[in-house]
This record gives sequence, structure tokens and C-alpha cells, in this order.
Amino acid sequence: MGNLIISDREIVAQDAWGDELPDWIMTLIKECDGSSQNKVAARLGISAAAVSQVIRKSYQGSYDNVAMRVREIYISGDIDCPAIGEIASEICLHWRDEIRRGTSSDPQRVLMTRFCRKCPRNDPKSTKPADTATPEADVKLVFKSRRFADAKS
Repeated sequence: MGNLIISDREIVAQDAWGDELPDWIMTLIKECDGSSQNKVAARLGISAAAVSQVIRKSYQGSYDNVAMRVREIYISGDIDCPAIGEIASEICLHWRDEIRRGTSSDPQRVLMTRFCRKCPRNDPKSTKPADTATPEADVKLVFKSRRFADAKS
């Protein structure tokens, strides 16, 4: 039997979580070991301290939210977006975050706002499969500029 090398983070996580670590915790540890905790935290949109607390199981926030972000960014593959087609799940997460931050008159953001609000991936409590969202027939994916509309009138 060969030597098994375990990182310090994994030892800490096993002490806190037990021997059966959740898949997303193992992914989080491997990503931190592969680059840095600060880079992983920045990509997840949380602080490096929060990453450390999650690994140590002392985080006061929502573990479900962190688990969802780790899975979306590091584990999930491509998804079928009803608005723009096949995209990486990390891009989907980015758009969902953008929609929650507020509105804008940018045509791409308006389009994504319409579709993201109806998409089952946008509701973490939803039990529907991710690919059930379909565009409405009356929503057009082509935008006309205001200059074009003003010139016609």
C-alpha cells in the first residue's frame, strides 16, 4: 500500500465534518490546494475567511448557498439556457447574480432578466429539472435601437 498524502485543509475538514466529506467540500479543498484560497474565494464571490470557515464547519452563513456556488462553478458542466443556448454553469450563475443586483437598460441584461426570473435554476428551492424553462412565444430575442424607432416616427 502506497503513502497517502492528505492536505492540511482536508485534515481540518475531516476533523470538522467527519470522515465522509460532502463532494463540494472536497472540491473546495482541492481547488484551494491547487491555486489559493483567495483566488477560489474571489471566483466564488465570497471572502477567503468564509472559505476557511466553511472548511472548518464554523461558517455562520448558508452552507446551501456556498455548496450551490461550488457546484455551479467547479463541478457542473454546460447547461441549456433558454435565453442564449448552451453555456457553462458558471456563466449562468454570473447572470443570476447580475439579475439580483439590480436592473439596467442594457439590452442583454433586459433579455437575461426576463428569462432568468422564470428559469427553475434561479429558484434554489425548486425541484424542477433545470432544462424545463422555455422562451415565451411573444418575447423576441432581437432588439431594435431607439434611433431606429425614432427615425420611423
